[in-house]
Amino acid sequence: MLPDRGLPAAGATWRLHRDDAVAFVSLDRLFPDAQPGTVVYAHAYVRLPEDRTLRFSWNGEECTSGRAWLNGRPIAGQDLEARFGAGWNTILLKFEAGPCAFAYQAALSSGTAEELDEIRLQASRPPGDVRTGPEPWITSGDVTRISRNLRWARDRLFAALDIEITAWGRSPVADVEVELRGPASGRGSVQWLTPGETYSLSVPIRLDRMTRVMDAGGLDARFRWEGADVERLLLIDTDRPEVSDSIALDGWTVRSVAPEAQATLIDGQLPNAAGWVLEGEWKVPEALSGQTLILKTGSSPGDYRLDGSSTEFAGEGATLCAPCTRGTKLVLTVRTTGAWESMPMVRTKASADE
Repeated sequence: MLPDRGLPAAGATWRLHRDDAVAFVSLDRLFPDAQPGTVVYAHAYVRLPEDRTLRFSWNGEECTSGRAWLNGRPIAGQDLEARFGAGWNTILLKFEAGPCAFAYQAALSSGTAEELDEIRLQASRPPGDVRTGPEPWITSGDVTRISRNLRWARDRLFAALDIEITAWGRSPVADVEVELRGPASGRGSVQWLTPGETYSLSVPIRLDRMTRVMDAGGLDARFRWEGADVERLLLIDTDRPEVSDSIALDGWTVRSVAPEAQATLIDGQLPNAAGWVLEGEWKVPEALSGQTLILKTGSSPGDYRLDGSSTEFAGEGATLCAPCTRGTKLVLTVRTTGAWESMPMVRTKASADE
């Protein structure tokens, strides 16, 4: 909807109301005949010199109910950090009268006065094409950092690149996919993004490609959500962190779930109750050859067994192999005895003894 004063749009003729620098608007005064159930829309165009984050506050007074849209998209909340795009943006408010005062307040604010410089608000539709919002609606940090945590899946060790992403000024965004190209060649996804909250997504990459990733200094990233497809160049933080002394075991398969257990997963990965039966298979990579590997299960309780052995795994320090040779197959099965907080971890004997 792109209305203009004195002209019809969306089945109604729009009228100008101007009261500069005043956030409060009395709809009772503008519409003295309004009855409970009367609906009034308010619209404004906002122009910015570049993409900026502003605080957008609005609310219906007393028993006035309302909704809000920024650039045609519903806004979650009445006081939030919202992302406005360079050029023209649109704000649409809808208010319904109740049995008491019919009024509302709306305002844009910022932490510094400079961030409000060169912002223009007007009621008339700007000439030519009107941009509706920043690109992209989901933003990422310019720099991605290497995670200190390692993961083991199948026969390879993986590190991870941590990417911070944020959704702006709209309802929650579901199913965001991130694809890294070049030497990193990794994928990750976020099931749910809450507007204004930054989420750190860890995208796994093969450990043997880490040097190439560091040498490249940057990588191409592709972000996809709700029909949007955005590409960005991300820089690599040059400070390589000290690698963690523990390795998470990835790649578990759920074989069965006891009737008393809830058939749902925490964070899409972790059993949330006792009674799950899981199985996983790993081969010792070159980087772990010659070492003694210890299974740590403090945050992932269960009855563990190593395939081909009658030894039952329990406690904090079960030995997987000593010393391990490259290509050795390790098959673990576990029946959970409680909810998992993290994946089972593997440490070398030296780090486990510290």
